[in-house]
Amino acid sequence: MQIIFLLVLTIFMSGLTGHATAQSKLPELPFVELHRAYYTQHNRITKTQTKVVASQEDYAAELANYTSAAPATVDFTSGRVLLVDMGGRNTGGYSIAVTSVSLDRNSVIANITLTKPGENCITTQSITNPYQFVFIPTLGEILVSETVKMARCR
Repeated sequence: MQIIFLLVLTIFMSGLTGHATAQSKLPELPFVELHRAYYTQHNRITKTQTKVVASQEDYAAELANYTSAAPATVDFTSGRVLLVDMGGRNTGGYSIAVTSVSLDRNSVIANITLTKPGENCITTQSITNPYQFVFIPTLGEILVSETVKMARCR
């Protein structure tokens, strides 16, 4: 009887915490990559940042800090542009990428993977500045979840 009570109490308490379980995966939202590179044009070094851009003018101005490529035409009445920037790095082997976008109750979560070169990786000996611009079709709040991964090299 005591074991059943503890089991019921555990199930009840886990329902109150609101934590997602392995079985309750958030639905994914499609996104579109607009620009991505490992270097900025003219070798400018930018700061590490994530930034939500809400207008075509702001998007064009932000993109100009990275490249002279023409900005894509974006429908800002249906979504936003997210910039993810790893900032300047002393060598190659670094990357940053939006890997998925999940739809939560009150917001959208952009899942980002930052990759660093592993111990045995051969890298270019030049300054890099990985960045990516993506379009996310939401007008809601965009949150960012970062995962850092070490590249495995032989």
